[in-house]
Amino acid sequence: MSFLDHRYSKKIIVRNSILFISISFFVIGLLFSSTNVLVWSLCFMLAHNLWYACEKFSERIIFFAFNCTFFTFLVGRLVIKTFTGYVDPWNKSRYGLDFQGDNIILSIFIILFLGLLFLYFGYRVVKNENFNFKKSKLYSIRRVESIAFVSKYLFYLTYIFNVLILRDKANFTDNNGYYELYASYTSSYPGWVEKLSQMCPTALFIYLGTLPSKRKSFFPLVLYVISGVLSLIVGQRNNFVLNLLIVLVYLCLRNITDKKQKWFGKKEIISCIVSFPVIVVILNAVSHIRFESSSAPKSFLDGISEFFYNQGVSVNLIGYAQTLDQQFPVGKNYTFGRIIDFLNNNSITQSIFHVPKYNPQTLESALYGNNFADSVSYILSPSRYLKGWGYGSSYLAELFHDGGYAGVIIGSFILGIILALMIRAFKHSILGIWMCLSMTRLLLYAPRDTSTSFFVSTFTLINILTLFIIFLIASLLCKYKSERSPLYTLGEIRQ
Repeated sequence: MSFLDHRYSKKIIVRNSILFISISFFVIGLLFSSTNVLVWSLCFMLAHNLWYACEKFSERIIFFAFNCTFFTFLVGRLVIKTFTGYVDPWNKSRYGLDFQGDNIILSIFIILFLGLLFLYFGYRVVKNENFNFKKSKLYSIRRVESIAFVSKYLFYLTYIFNVLILRDKANFTDNNGYYELYASYTSSYPGWVEKLSQMCPTALFIYLGTLPSKRKSFFPLVLYVISGVLSLIVGQRNNFVLNLLIVLVYLCLRNITDKKQKWFGKKEIISCIVSFPVIVVILNAVSHIRFESSSAPKSFLDGISEFFYNQGVSVNLIGYAQTLDQQFPVGKNYTFGRIIDFLNNNSITQSIFHVPKYNPQTLESALYGNNFADSVSYILSPSRYLKGWGYGSSYLAELFHDGGYAGVIIGSFILGIILALMIRAFKHSILGIWMCLSMTRLLLYAPRDTSTSFFVSTFTLINILTLFIIFLIASLLCKYKSERSPLYTLGEIRQ
């Protein structure tokens, strides 16, 4: 055994030891009904998952990023409250939860642990190490260049309309307030402007799917980050963070596809570490401005604690899935709610069948739709909900509501498999890279979003139309090329 193999095996032993400790703490916490011990088990389980991801950071970047968002939205509040003694003037309960009952708190911790554990098990099922570009789709050089040309300039064109829509939303929130954006916003631009703006991400992801060089990728990626910054002006922090995460994911995955150049190395890692606290401060500031809060953190560390504590509010949804169970509409499936609503509400279905259409943030959606976020928000505060307020959702809350602990175990296992398959999709084809980037963007938001948003938001009619336009024009551009042109994998073309 070489020195590197020996060192790697020692890392695996340490990681497995952390996994054993986390499971041991979980069992002890269950036996003695100790929530404090269960908090430790969650911390060890997260540490294990992040350690596992860091062993092959570029290959497992999506798994790493998901565990980070899981911590931020579902575990951060518990950890901050337990280990820093953070004081919330509006919530004096243990762990910063909205519940006092030991059984509910215990159940929340069990669901969180099972979610992390079976996410890991599901991810391990897929062996990405044995899947490479040799199994990828074959292209001619002319075809890849044509797709890159069309998608890049379509991105630049639709980016203009994307900026116009963001500016329109910013003006609206400035005049009417943030909550009204979800309650009464209608664009001041014609519908076709909105549709063109919605084409922008797909056009970018297809261009990135052609594996352009680092130099050629730089400007489109910068524009994508800038659009996230513009979302901050609107008050939408999630778009800014998700855009940054997708750029990070893409750079890391290009380490796998590009053997000549390092896309994400030590310099980029240091830049991320240095910029992280600055980003947290900015996000905190946007939150205070959005809600017109007069209070501010006393120190920089207080600001960090406040950020993770506030972001972790979504953990309460897991508790509400239990305490409000009898008040939810009967017979609704929230796990697949987005898919059900998409099938019912799209323009094709509406033109053929007389199926009721429930728009988000409406009374009808809360009472009769399959949207967990709308239903729970309406039950908690009907008047605020109708004015645009919402608690959001969480895939774990939906899984537990629909299937109990078994639903959490099965759903988390499947989610782990999906996260791993994203790497295979990235290695497979241009469409595979588009699907990977588009799905991953909302998969990373699943701890604070619905279970199937990543699927529905990827295969919308406007996205499919965008793909059709790009590939049609690209085919027309290279139609005179001989069919006998040699075919290569994407990796071979871009080397």
